Amino acid sequence: MVEKQDLEVLEEAVAGAYLRQAECRIEPIVGRTYYAYLREDKTSFISMVEPQYWDYNRFPIKFVCKATYNESGWRELPVE
Repeated sequence: MVEKQDLEVLEEAVAGAYLRQAECRIEPIVGRTYYAYLREDKTSFISMVEPQYWDYNRFPIKFVCKATYNESGWRELPVE
C-alpha cells in the first residue's frame, strides 16, 4: 500500500523535475518566489511575473505553479 508520505515525496520529485527542465532566462535568487508557465507549444518557462499581471489574450500561456529557488534547486510552493 502506498503511504501518503510516499505520494508527497513523489509529487515533490515530479514538480522538481518539471521546474528543472523549464526555461529560465534570469539568474534565480535564493529564497525568491517565481512562477512557472506553459506555452501553447508545450514548452515551459520560469518568470518573476505573477499570474494576475499577464495579458493572457496577448500571451497564450497557462500558469502551472509557484516556486522558490534554494541551495538545492527549484521547489514548488503551494498556491494561496
